[in-house]
Amino acid sequence: MAAVEVKGRNPKFTWEVVGIYRAPNEDTRVIERLAARTGYTGNSTKRSIIGGDLNLPYADWNGNTGGNSRTQALINSLVWENSYSQVIDGPTRGDALLNVYLVQPESSVTSSSIVQGISDQYGLILEVEWEDNYCEP
Repeated sequence: MAAVEVKGRNPKFTWEVVGIYRAPNEDTRVIERLAARTGYTGNSTKRSIIGGDLNLPYADWNGNTGGNSRTQALINSLVWENSYSQVIDGPTRGDALLNVYLVQPESSVTSSSIVQGISDQYGLILEVEWEDNYCEP
């Protein structure tokens, strides 16, 4: 997991971009760290993007909380309790959604698309528009 803080012209305005990869045979520790890192702070003006390959073909990104899966519970905590939205809604490898963009807030997304990749996975393009009227103290 790698994070970059992007500052606007005014140094009070910052946005966070996090890139993440979880190997198919890896346990859920990387998701636990990500969920803890993005823990709810009560700041509804936070702007951030989490993008990457989590290799979770059976995860439900639409907020359905059913099932006993620890992985699904982590997904629910990460996305819904922290006000993120998953903006990719089509498969990125075969029939599975492996690559994700989690965005906060969803209203900042102007477009997203899935494009032919250079491997067996598709690439993702995300366009966002951030205004400088949001700040994080």
